[in-house]
Amino acid sequence: MTVQEFDFVDVEEKAKALGCNIPTGIALLPRNFESAESKDDLLHESTVPTVRILFRNNGITETPLEHEDERFPQVSEKAFEGWVGPTLFVSFALLSQNPHIISVALGMISNYLTDWFKGIPGGGNAKLDIVVETRKKTYKRIYYEGPVSGLEKAAQVIREVSLNE
Repeated sequence: MTVQEFDFVDVEEKAKALGCNIPTGIALLPRNFESAESKDDLLHESTVPTVRILFRNNGITETPLEHEDERFPQVSEKAFEGWVGPTLFVSFALLSQNPHIISVALGMISNYLTDWFKGIPGGGNAKLDIVVETRKKTYKRIYYEGPVSGLEKAAQVIREVSLNE
């Protein structure tokens, strides 16, 4: 299992620069959000529609980057043996109002993946990035790769990073 922390671009400023909606709570960021030079460059993971359905079905309100009449193209990573999730963004405001939101979101994804990986020896692996806005209004990316059962450890790291930075 790998859980790593990296600095990330200012999500609000980058969204403005690209002409996207500014996420205010939880959002799904395109895989190349940090490096995209224009909105036309943005690519979502192929798992975005599934995660959006899971959010909706579990009462989690997403603030999409896309405007209502837009859809970013999707890309699927074939070389990775397992599930590649979208990049989740969680604002500090949402975390401070609802500190358990990340555990709820990752638990929901974990439950879905447990069913998805049924019959696979070892339960399968997941790869996921979570970008969190910290108390000091900096942005950190938490990279997770490993068994579905380890997603709760990622949630713990996210809470610590958001409060301690």
